[in-house]
Amino acid sequence: MIGALRNRVELLTPSRLPDNGGGARVDWLAGPALWAQVDRLSSTRDFSGDRERRLRRIAATVRYRNDIALGDRLRFDGTLYDIVSIEDGADDRRLVLVCEEAVS
Repeated sequence: MIGALRNRVELLTPSRLPDNGGGARVDWLAGPALWAQVDRLSSTRDFSGDRERRLRRIAATVRYRNDIALGDRLRFDGTLYDIVSIEDGADDRRLVLVCEEAVS
């Protein structure tokens, strides 16, 4: 399985900074670069108003870490992906991160 982890992904974590209006701004802090096996999944539809957009999805298998959470992001091949599901791998030494293309 080690040879399958041949793609580089970057983990990004959100940092909420208060603004002057009582809300918060989200900045994305760069985290570690990880080796992953990235598999492309079928895309999903996103409806915004009367427009339909296809969102790319991936499954990134990484070595087990306890600092990855839902709401984090991955950067892979120049595209940002939101982590929407975290699943244990078959051997409990891996995590499978199901991600959807981030919409700005």
